Amino acid sequence: MLLKKIKKAIVLVATTVVVFGAAVCNVSAATHIDKNANINITAQIGEDDSSVFSKTYNGTVNIDLYKIADLDEAGNPQLLSRYADANIDLSVLSNKPVVADVEKKIVGPAIAAVKGQAADYCITASRNNGSFSGTISIKAGAGIYLYIPREASDAKYNYSFIPYIIYAPSSEYIASGKTSGHDTWKYDVSFILKPSETPIEVTIPEDPTPKHPEEIIEFDEDVIEMGSQVPLFGGRPKTGDSLLPIVLCGIAFIIGMGMIIWYFNNRNTSKQ
Repeated sequence: MLLKKIKKAIVLVATTVVVFGAAVCNVSAATHIDKNANINITAQIGEDDSSVFSKTYNGTVNIDLYKIADLDEAGNPQLLSRYADANIDLSVLSNKPVVADVEKKIVGPAIAAVKGQAADYCITASRNNGSFSGTISIKAGAGIYLYIPREASDAKYNYSFIPYIIYAPSSEYIASGKTSGHDTWKYDVSFILKPSETPIEVTIPEDPTPKHPEEIIEFDEDVIEMGSQVPLFGGRPKTGDSLLPIVLCGIAFIIGMGMIIWYFNNRNTSKQ
């Protein structure tokens, strides 16, 4: 009985890991981290992603990175001082958390804490040779990063993405949570963009025909007020000028033509 208990204890210790997403680092999982090494972080689309974004989007996506914690040589996370009052609970990483735990205890509070701040780094991802990805290299960048992809759009859709955190560097031991995983730190790490799309609504212009008697239609700089009464000797509907000169000119024209006709009639009569 005692031997069985000892065996169970050994198995429990051997399989105890800190889950990050699926699993993260145990302090004894790997050799010491090189604190001076460059960290290369890649954002990419999953191989099995069949979304509209994955198939058709040809623009760019900017992903803001915020470093929220340092890692010591053993891989233990230490929250940065500027987030000390942000209610970010890194201790959740030591209890095999599921994604929902990480989102509630770390991601949510971290997003609230960085709101309005400039990102520490930015990854620009784009389509290249059939794949969609982007990479940034951070000098001596070991730590935990919050990544927040910015929204993007094309002619048909608006795209949004799920923010999360990434542990850098990582290892097979961390990623799999299995004691059989290789314990070498990997300074090239990546995360998967998880897009969702919303169709862009096309607005159909309304009928421009006036529906009310007092509705105003504009033509360049002129204005016509529909349904208004225009008096004969008032203002013109387009310019506001008086119609009286036009009327007087018309009367004068008629009188002049009458006088010309009278003149020629008298002249023909006198010749006879």
